[in-house]
Amino acid sequence: MDQPWRSWQFRAVVSCLWAPAAALVMAQPALASRLQFWRLNPATNQLEIRTERAVQPRAELVYNPTRLVIDLPGVVLGSPQISQNYSGAIRQVRVAQFDPQTTRIVVEYAAGFTIDPQQVRFRGITANNWLVQLPPPQQQTVSLPTPTPPSPPSTPSVTPTGSLQIRSWRADATGFLVLTDRPLPEGSYTIRRPRRDRIEILLSNSELIRNFSPRRLELRRFGRDRVRAEMRAQGNRQVQITLDIDPQDADWQVTPRNDGFVIVPSTTAITPPPPPPPLPRPSVIPPASAQTPLTTIQRIDLGGRELLIQGDRTLFYNVGWEGNRYRIRLRQAQLDSNLREPRLVTGSPLSNIEFRQEDNQTVSILLTPAPNFRILGPRPLSAEAFVVQLQGANDPPRSTPTPIDVPPTATTQPPSQPLPRGRFVVVIDPGHGGRDPGAVGIGGIREKDIVLDIGLQVAQFLQQQGVQVIMTRTSDIDLDLAPRVAIAERARANAFVSIHANAISMARPDVNGLETYFAPGRSSRLAAAIHNSILSSLNIRDRGVRSARFYVIRNTSMDSTLVETGFVTGAEDAANFQNPAWRTQMARAIAQGILNFLSGR
Repeated sequence: MDQPWRSWQFRAVVSCLWAPAAALVMAQPALASRLQFWRLNPATNQLEIRTERAVQPRAELVYNPTRLVIDLPGVVLGSPQISQNYSGAIRQVRVAQFDPQTTRIVVEYAAGFTIDPQQVRFRGITANNWLVQLPPPQQQTVSLPTPTPPSPPSTPSVTPTGSLQIRSWRADATGFLVLTDRPLPEGSYTIRRPRRDRIEILLSNSELIRNFSPRRLELRRFGRDRVRAEMRAQGNRQVQITLDIDPQDADWQVTPRNDGFVIVPSTTAITPPPPPPPLPRPSVIPPASAQTPLTTIQRIDLGGRELLIQGDRTLFYNVGWEGNRYRIRLRQAQLDSNLREPRLVTGSPLSNIEFRQEDNQTVSILLTPAPNFRILGPRPLSAEAFVVQLQGANDPPRSTPTPIDVPPTATTQPPSQPLPRGRFVVVIDPGHGGRDPGAVGIGGIREKDIVLDIGLQVAQFLQQQGVQVIMTRTSDIDLDLAPRVAIAERARANAFVSIHANAISMARPDVNGLETYFAPGRSSRLAAAIHNSILSSLNIRDRGVRSARFYVIRNTSMDSTLVETGFVTGAEDAANFQNPAWRTQMARAIAQGILNFLSGR
């Protein structure tokens, strides 16, 4: 039975947003839990919170401006601060890691509005699922006390005059994206080149957030020249970014964005992103009512023998030929309104490039090779970018293009003859999706993105070997456990493989490795075949083949397994997950293990 609504006693506080909450302090769980989901429904003034384990929230009301502060003791967010804007009386909801063991949710009201703290109601649906009923906002009719000075700049909340908070950074195909709590102020940075092979960018009045990670990055621009970058906090609220570059490289530049800035060579054109839309954007843990976010295709650039395609989120695509044209179809994608068509010059490997928005979720890119040129296929650079490789008749040979067959390994040989086409049906189940990100680990990597990329490649490799593959999801959709089982049962599959990424506390980066599961009382042959194939193909720690009562493998009638491909919270595994080549190796190994099982080995 649901627990009744409870009224919590609040104290009205005039303080900084991130001062330690003093009201309603309750015991913390012994083990860290993850925030799995939150959503605010402004129409009903109801906030829903769901955590991995039981939690006892604590709360208080803070003024100037009016904010409802809810602390979740023993809960780890595992990502940079999340902000979602609203229109109306509720201005914004922010979620951040207040301290290593506390996640804080702040509901901030627009100027002139307040709420009665005595009317706030908490309802525990379960020990880890809470509903917070917020009272209707009221126009303020009384003056509020004078606020105290703002909090120290090392905390997640920053006023516009405080230090710039650097939340995270990452490398893409062209440079480095640095995400901050607000746009980079003019004149707040200097760039110098003390040596031909080094660029130094010094940011004044700036700080790294407490759980900032990673601090070192490396990229290969278009897969070739290597650039190493390091970010370190200096004294007196300064941050220095150091780039080790090729001495022949041009100077690098800083281009501000609404959510931070990018660092790219001076010869690279960066189109500033459009202003944010008036409607709220989905957060890392999106509201249940939000639609699946689309990937915006930001760049289509031709450089030498490679065509770069880059988006602002994970790209999901397939390729094929339409007559004499090579088609790239991108799912869950939209074209940037500022996207420019690549310029084709004499001697270009392509005679024509055409891209169009097929519908509101599909983008098609059509390539026509020039005479004496051929298209080899795509090569991933990251989750957000890939290049299409091109080759001239007189060019030296290149590596085999993708897609490629599953290669034999030292301990597993392919079947003596190809599997009969269509004889076997395998269901591949990438875990989580949609509003459920799964585990969120080092650098903000999300389980749902990793396993979808691996799962799609597993399907591709199996199909090349004559196996009929059915995916439970091929895009970032929300899918419950029972429908996944139903898909496998309707297909009368020969095997069901659920792909996941493991997690533990962010305080345990030493925990890494592969775990493969089968249901108690069922055969472990499929699990063992995949587990052994992965171990023989990748350098990953072995945590064994185990039995467990996971829903999807316990309720499917065919041979089933659940593969935990590594820990997103592990230092070794998280670095591997961010490497597209490693994810492809993992997909090949899983596919080879499935082939070994189907061929009776």
